[in-house]
Amino acid sequence: MKFGLLLAGALALGCGSRPASAQAPPPLPAFFENDGARLAFTLDLPPGTGPFPAVVAGHGSGRITRDQLTWLSSRLTALGFAVLRFDKRGVGASTGTFVFVGTKDSPTVFPQLAGDVAAGVRFLRTRPEIDPRRIGLVGMSQAGWILPLAARALGGVPFMLLLSGPVCSVGQEMFYSDIVENDASRTIAEANALMPTYDGPSGYDPVPVLRALDTPTLWVLGLADRSIPVQLTLQNLKALRGQGRPFEWRTYEGLDHGLGLRIWDDIGRWLTRFR
Repeated sequence: MKFGLLLAGALALGCGSRPASAQAPPPLPAFFENDGARLAFTLDLPPGTGPFPAVVAGHGSGRITRDQLTWLSSRLTALGFAVLRFDKRGVGASTGTFVFVGTKDSPTVFPQLAGDVAAGVRFLRTRPEIDPRRIGLVGMSQAGWILPLAARALGGVPFMLLLSGPVCSVGQEMFYSDIVENDASRTIAEANALMPTYDGPSGYDPVPVLRALDTPTLWVLGLADRSIPVQLTLQNLKALRGQGRPFEWRTYEGLDHGLGLRIWDDIGRWLTRFR
């Protein structure tokens, strides 16, 4: 069920059946706000009657709109979670400035984008349709850098789900993808062998943030990924778990950065504890 700018549809469809005497939830605004930007959103609810567990969906790189996150939302609402998806800052109906992130600006842009996600969580905590104690974070690709920052800022986030999320610096990811994503003749094995030779700019590095994070997190990774260095990501995750972080991962032979449908049975089982 979709909530957006059309309030009448939201009131008719949003909260399931209720006694005639029950008070309807307050109408949803068109935006929530953070750091000078108005962020246009849609709130999708699962079948049934709330308050529901929920997630805020983070963005991958590029000009991502909430409509491009419909596929993710449909999977999660089928698992019983409400989903807040929103147009990325400076994209679609959201205001603010969109930035293509590189090594130089990632240490400043990623915290701002994480602030937008955190604002979405704080907004959901005010909604009667949502259980404020059960709001997690979900995202793909670039969101793997952004959502841990949001979790640190919020505190008490019950879980994160990161699809093809890198656990390496921005510079390392760009070096890897330059080798194999932009040159189909190169192999992933070649790129992995070259990773230790990288001595360029680092940009944002998520490891220090993750080292201090107590949020249970699942990384879902395709071993045929030509965008992020999965082997380096796994190496860092193993070190972090060895330091006591509550981190898990699932890897899949033959799946690339876009992953695929066969990941969702494992995700569903993992999410059961947070529903």
